[in-house]
Amino acid sequence: MNPIEELKQEHEAVKLTLAILHRIRLTIETTGTIAEPAHLAQLIDFFSVFVDRCHHGKEEELLFPALAAAGVSTQGGPIGVMLKEHQLGREQVREMKLALDRYRAGDSNAARVLATHARTYIELLGQHIDKENEVLFVIAGRCLSSSQLNELTKGFDRIEAERIGAGKHEAYHRLLERLQEVYLETA
Repeated sequence: MNPIEELKQEHEAVKLTLAILHRIRLTIETTGTIAEPAHLAQLIDFFSVFVDRCHHGKEEELLFPALAAAGVSTQGGPIGVMLKEHQLGREQVREMKLALDRYRAGDSNAARVLATHARTYIELLGQHIDKENEVLFVIAGRCLSSSQLNELTKGFDRIEAERIGAGKHEAYHRLLERLQEVYLETA
């Protein structure tokens, strides 16, 4: 599979998790409680491992350097913006995890804090995905040769194996299917 298409497919899974997080956030804002802390912990794990370490790892370690080698600026241009947004996303995920830990320890106010960080993360990542799909990946399609794309594919496979391990990708998809049934198909 073309590595750019692979990243776009991963974006679809991320958008699904953002829709699930949005439903959870709305419930928290309405009730002031977290009905299923385990579900949030699973989403936070997905954001930390799949989105950040694996997906963003593919971009930061392989795609962005390939684009920079092809002449795309890393300072302020689309790559610089993407890197900044990756960092902002990491901060929001870290804050959601801390809030969830505080909630589980008995701090009921932490639910609303988590909802605030979830809202920021949803907005940030939704816009980020659009920018990558509509700008950065279009640039990549124009700048990268078929041999460079083949090298990216090999590197992406390596990162996925190292970062999430055998069977974890499929396990995440099963998790998303279950959470989709709970939060999106009952709407």
